[in-house]
Order: sequence, then structure tokens, then C-alpha cells
Amino acid sequence: MALLEIENIHKRFGKTEVLKGISFSVDKGEVLSILGSSGGGKTTLLRCINFLETPDTGKMKIGGKEIFNAENKDKVSEKQIRENRLHFGLVFQSFNLFPQYTVMENLTLAKELIEKSRKKDGMSKEQIREKAKELLENVGLSEKAQAYPCELSGGQQQRVAIARALSLDPEVLCFDEPTSALDPELTGEVLRVIRELKNTGRTMIIVTHELGFARSVSDRIMFIADGRIEEEGTPDEVFDNPKSEKMKAFLSKSLENP
Repeated sequence: MALLEIENIHKRFGKTEVLKGISFSVDKGEVLSILGSSGGGKTTLLRCINFLETPDTGKMKIGGKEIFNAENKDKVSEKQIRENRLHFGLVFQSFNLFPQYTVMENLTLAKELIEKSRKKDGMSKEQIREKAKELLENVGLSEKAQAYPCELSGGQQQRVAIARALSLDPEVLCFDEPTSALDPELTGEVLRVIRELKNTGRTMIIVTHELGFARSVSDRIMFIADGRIEEEGTPDEVFDNPKSEKMKAFLSKSLENP
């Protein structure tokens, strides 16, 4: 059974329909990369999945349980939306770290608030800090625990952002162009961390423009154009034998402008 199921998601901003009936599923431990030109709807789709935007129509299930149905969206409380968000972790292209807090505080603040709200059977502050230390070690930043974001390179900030997303134990980890704000020489360190996460069996959805990386790390590729899924398949199927004319044009343009 699929871990995540997305059914017929539509999203409109004013008169502009950005998503036009997106449906797909992701199995546990699968890595899905989403490709497409700017403005095609990739980021809007991620924001809908992470409950940062509300779809106009459609349904979402996690582990077979329905967590969103647009027909009932006006009846869902803010508390339930916050709970739904915990199924997902989102790593933004611009890091979005809290500049006034240290790296350690960036990793622990949200988790401490969540555990406090649960009141019982939660992790202690010491347990949360120990887990944060382990995550920082996993992304190669143990020595930066007391540093502030302004003292880190872009690549280091993005690795902290990945660790922060993991600190909440999401079932699905999402990335929105995780290297687009980085200089080329810093891109490799972030991609290395994502590859290592794949090896641990993490379920991931990655919006990326790094075609070589997408091909090497993905179990499946999905190409979105004009708010619709234009092509979907294994990396070999999509890159070596694309069927959609829009996919062929996208690949041709991308290869001309690496």
C-alpha cells in the first residue's frame, strides 16, 4: 500500500489555475523527483502537500488514512492542520532558518513545543537535544551547534535545514529546489546528504533542477508542465525514452543550458 496518496488536486490563485488535477502516490522508502519548468506548479504542489496552501479540490491520504478532503476543508480546525503538517518535513530553497537562534535552537525549538503540548509520554528536553546532536553529526555539522545561521555558508545552512526537518520525524521529507540558492561548489555537500538519506530508507519528494542528481537518486521521476503531470516513470524511461513532446523539449533545453 502506498504511504502517500494524492488524488485530483486542483489549486487556483484568482483566475489562474496552477494545478489542474494532480494525482499520484509514493510508496514507503521511495524517492520521487519532480521536474518541470518554472511556473509549472511544482512548488505549489509541495505547499499543498505540506498544508501551506489549501487545494480547491482533491484528497490526500497518509498510510491509508484520509488527512485532507477539499469537500470538508472549511470544517478542519487549525489544530488539525498543524497535526497534519507533522506527517511532512519541508526543506525550502532559501533555508528559512531563524537568524536569532543558534543551530541547536533551530533544531530543538519546534520539537520542544510539540512535546510540551502533548503533556505526557513525550521526549524530555535532554532527549530532544541528544537527538539534535545526532542529526547534526549525520549532516556533518557537529561543531556548529552553537553557531548562528549568519556564521554558516549556504551549504551549511541548508544542511541545518535538512536536520531541522528530520528532527520532527516526518513520514515524508520534501525538498523544494534544495540547491537553487547555492553556489555550484556548495551544491555537492547538500546532494551528498540527500543521497545518504535515501540509503536509510527515507521517503522523499524532491523538486529539483539537477537532472543528473535526479536520475541517480530517484526511484521515479514525475514531470509537471502547465499544472498537469505530463510524464511519469523510472529515470531510465523518462530520460532515455521520453514520450511527451513537452518532456522532450524540456530535456533538450536543459541539456543546452546546464
